Amino acid sequence: MVKQGLFLLSIGCLLLLFSANAKTGNYDILNLTTALVLIIVGTFIVFREKKRNKTKKIGEFDGNSKKNESAG
Repeated sequence: MVKQGLFLLSIGCLLLLFSANAKTGNYDILNLTTALVLIIVGTFIVFREKKRNKTKKIGEFDGNSKKNESAG
């Protein structure tokens, strides 16, 4: 899931880069809004998955520490 979020994030950054016209200084509003939506959604997916992985690892450590306490 993190890979999908990073993919959306990278596509959004590329669209943001290409939404501006360097010669005239104008922005293509459709590309700009699409880029911002992809960046926001990609960032949300990445942070949500990292938080989910962090809580999963904390649960694994708690289980191991309880096993060690009962053994020792």
